[in-house]
Amino acid sequence: MRKKLIGLLLALSIFSSFCPIISKANSSLNVTRYTGKDRYETAINISRRTFSNSKYVIIASGEDYPDALVGGTLAAQINAPILLVGQNKVSPEVLEEIKRLSVEQIYLLGGTSTVSAKSGDILKETGAKVERVYGADRVETAKKIEEIRYNFAEYIIPGDYYAVVDGGYFADALAAAPFVGQMDPVTYLYPYMKNISSGKSYYMVFGGTSSVPKGYNERIRYAGKNRYETAIKVADAYKTQLKKDIDTIILVNGNKFPDALASAPVASMNNGAILLTESKKISAETRDYILNNRNIENIIIVGGENSVSSNIENELKAITR
Repeated sequence: MRKKLIGLLLALSIFSSFCPIISKANSSLNVTRYTGKDRYETAINISRRTFSNSKYVIIASGEDYPDALVGGTLAAQINAPILLVGQNKVSPEVLEEIKRLSVEQIYLLGGTSTVSAKSGDILKETGAKVERVYGADRVETAKKIEEIRYNFAEYIIPGDYYAVVDGGYFADALAAAPFVGQMDPVTYLYPYMKNISSGKSYYMVFGGTSSVPKGYNERIRYAGKNRYETAIKVADAYKTQLKKDIDTIILVNGNKFPDALASAPVASMNNGAILLTESKKISAETRDYILNNRNIENIIIVGGENSVSSNIENELKAITR
């Protein structure tokens, strides 16, 4: 028996020496683009491609970014789309999308100087309940969004869980919104404004100290040498902070906000994180992240070719790892 066993092992050893080791084949990325003729249609197409239905929808101004980006935390928390309107105009396509989704509750972000009373009345014609969420400024509006998110929280741990991002610019907030919206326990995102106090003691910061100064209760700061690297720091934290192994990157223009305003739920609904790029050439930091993370299988580009060029799309499609 012993001789037979030794002979068998020897045969297997010889056989294996002639058989090549089969390695995992190189794989390419699945690259898609969500776009429209403008920011409003892009948001609608994002909703169409992400949601078959939704009890809730978030309506924000397509003309400015603060309310939509903080509202992105609510969208990520309750898995709801973000649709955009003008100050005095609600497109028929937005109304059609609300009806297609079978929406029961609309959260309208911003006061009447942001989205007019007339626009609010038009939204009511869909048959959904419309709740306007606003304050005297973007900080006060964030407080109102906090109240809604608190009511949706599955459970609350005593203590203050607040994160801040530069309220005067949008780049860091693009990556921060879907991340904060999925945190457990619930963490509320506030815009940091030098001349407006939120009265909140923040423990988490997105961006460098030139954007948000160090806080006395600060424990975590996601900051890189530029906006592209800061977004990567956030993407890395999905594993450590949210315990998620993301497989999708939502790629948006890091210098223009319109097309990216509705991108937060794309990240939360597709097990992904938002990364930033320049319009004509993919940022080196973002490209290196994608190359070095084999778990990333899908890239969703948000916006038209003026936001993220076809050259970038083709470059991503050519990547094999």
